[in-house]
Amino acid sequence: MGQAFYVTGTGTDVGKTFFSSLFMAKYAENYGYRYWKPIQTGTVSADDTTFVQTITNLPDSYFLKPNYLFKTPASPHYAAKVEGQSVDPKHLLSAITKERKNNTLIEGAGGVFVPITEDYLTIRAIQESNLGVVVVGSTELGTINHTLMTLEVLTSRFIPVFGFYLVGPNNPLQEDNATIIQKLGGVSFLGLTNFPEQKLTGKSFLSFANENFDTNRNVMDLLLNPDDEF
Repeated sequence: MGQAFYVTGTGTDVGKTFFSSLFMAKYAENYGYRYWKPIQTGTVSADDTTFVQTITNLPDSYFLKPNYLFKTPASPHYAAKVEGQSVDPKHLLSAITKERKNNTLIEGAGGVFVPITEDYLTIRAIQESNLGVVVVGSTELGTINHTLMTLEVLTSRFIPVFGFYLVGPNNPLQEDNATIIQKLGGVSFLGLTNFPEQKLTGKSFLSFANENFDTNRNVMDLLLNPDDEF
């Protein structure tokens, strides 16, 4: 039996959706996990839910629809303002609370300080959801600073952090990056997956995920036994 958990990143476009795709490809069918991105912006150029479903070739039953959809590629507070809409934090938190006991991967929008409204930051939504968090960082130069800052923000607010996972292009610095982040950040290094050399979908992506994602089962074992970590 698993649980819902929150995937946040050290910034925008660092690889949260790639991580989510790998997780869903490898574990969704065996453990009944569903993917959910409650707030989606920039739907004119990209739709993360559609991307994850396309690359994994999973049926509709493994996906929850976003609560808020905005065409504008911007933070939720601004995208909503431009399109004459609004995000209700209470409604958002209520929806997240209903998923707490379900096996759901909840992907956030951008990093922890992205404003959902002008006075409600993502970090507050994460804190009030009381879900365990996986932080996704990049393998590239700069990730030590970005990841440590994100971990500091979360842990200083007593938000339960399962650990961090690095994704991105193969980088000669990536192993040392992971080691020093774990040492200084005080949380577990869950694993590392480099981008595939070519575009993969369906069975080819499933094979890639099975071979290259969460190879030591650090992520899944924590979700199955959260009390071992907290």
